[in-house]
Amino acid sequence: MPLKSLLEKLRAAPGTPPTLLPFARAELAVAALLLEAAQVDGHTLEEERAIVQRLIREHFRLPPAETAQLLQIAEGEFAAALDDWVFTQAVRESFAEPERQAVLEMLWQVVYADGKLARLEDALMGRMAQALDLSPQAVDAARERAFARANPAGRGPEAP
Repeated sequence: MPLKSLLEKLRAAPGTPPTLLPFARAELAVAALLLEAAQVDGHTLEEERAIVQRLIREHFRLPPAETAQLLQIAEGEFAAALDDWVFTQAVRESFAEPERQAVLEMLWQVVYADGKLARLEDALMGRMAQALDLSPQAVDAARERAFARANPAGRGPEAP
């Protein structure tokens, strides 16, 4: 991030406090992390966006209009954030390990959406696993389940 852009963000008025938003802090955090996973490789494909929408809708049991609203707010929160730490912290503090593992599995589903695992996606997933404070066994299980969902025919992802 260029220094000028960073300074502008630091000088800007603080964003809306999470307590005033129509969604729980943890829901916004999960949505923001899914959006990050969709765009970490430099572009967001329609299939990645569709998977993010489906995962949010199913996981939080939201109707389509609320799903769209949550994603719109999460996009703004993600764009305003200097780092994804605030989102991983919210997930870590809000959820027990099984739910954090489910979040990681959803992140894996997003990065596997196009059948390729880019280096930036792989690096993000390593960081997410560590930031969400998951055991290596939980990380492996989440990745295996996500891979199986993304590749029902058993084809492997392209390596980074």
